[in-house]
Amino acid sequence: MKVAKRIERLRALMEQRGIDAVIARSTTDLMWLTGFERVFDTEQAHIAVVTQAACSLHTDMRYSTAMRTRAKDEGIWQIDDERVSAAQFVAAFLQGAGLQGGKVLIDTDISLALYRALVEENPKVEFVEGHGDILALRAVKEPEEVELMKAAQEVASKSFLEFVGKLHVGMTERDASLELELAMRKNGADELAFANIVASGANSANPHSVPGDRTLQPGDLVVVDFGARLNGYRSDTTRTLCIGQPSKEQLRIYETVKLANEEVRHSIKAGVTGAEMQAVAEAVLAAAGFGGRMGHALGHGVGLDIHEAPLLSPRYDKPLVAGNVVTDEPGIYITGQNGVRIEDCGVVTADGYVNFCGLSHELVVVE
Repeated sequence: MKVAKRIERLRALMEQRGIDAVIARSTTDLMWLTGFERVFDTEQAHIAVVTQAACSLHTDMRYSTAMRTRAKDEGIWQIDDERVSAAQFVAAFLQGAGLQGGKVLIDTDISLALYRALVEENPKVEFVEGHGDILALRAVKEPEEVELMKAAQEVASKSFLEFVGKLHVGMTERDASLELELAMRKNGADELAFANIVASGANSANPHSVPGDRTLQPGDLVVVDFGARLNGYRSDTTRTLCIGQPSKEQLRIYETVKLANEEVRHSIKAGVTGAEMQAVAEAVLAAAGFGGRMGHALGHGVGLDIHEAPLLSPRYDKPLVAGNVVTDEPGIYITGQNGVRIEDCGVVTADGYVNFCGLSHELVVVE
């Protein structure tokens, strides 16, 4: 029933906007709309059209057998693997549906080349540009999706605890990252949710540092940002460790970030905006003398993609709604010295926030 409900929500949007058909190109949008598990990969080899009467997905023979097998479960999707271009498929489908002059919604994220081909093959169609319309529907997670994300988090959390036990002075960031990846895969992850970040010493002040040959040294703060992907859904967590005992200043930075994280966690609920949550975190940092030391958005949505709607950022003034899954990841970064980030991921409820991650917020000291 999950696919039927998703298509129903999309069709309600179409009716509201007077749209005759929707073109879906994003692989994760297609994963969500079809509900097909363990079929899609990273190649963008598919396009779909949804009308009030039909749902048709064009692919090629590498995927079509598996897709037809999955499509039998709910009987909603027609699978087409004719050897034509994506634009030609859309033109033939719209002609067959009597919509050659219809109003068709496309996402602005499609390539310019595909847009031009669609216009050329469908000269009478009125293309309406949208931005993240299906992504916005995906932002409200179903209970089944929440459970899948909790399972991905369990894999990541278990793996992190195993990983911590293998860290030692002299280990490179790259080797540490490989240890964490191996643990997640051994514990059941289909793949990483994103490339691990293991950033030590001065590198910890670079929020998206790439693991390299720097070795872990006594006194280092180490920012570890990691996630597992399981059954299509992702987790996202950051913890900061210290190699040996922290200095008083390192501990002060850490405790400030911890407080910001927890203040946000206690403030999130349906109805607040992402901008308001950013302000909560920034106020905690500023009160401790670290104003302007975060520099990035407080959080983001997570699901089939690692970055989805909604956002916790100064520019996001839309209210959060129950079912949104968002990260809470304040940080302080002192260029050339230290960085700290603590990140959790959880679901927004009518009156609060349920954190998926059970890992402690206490600073982990690696002796």
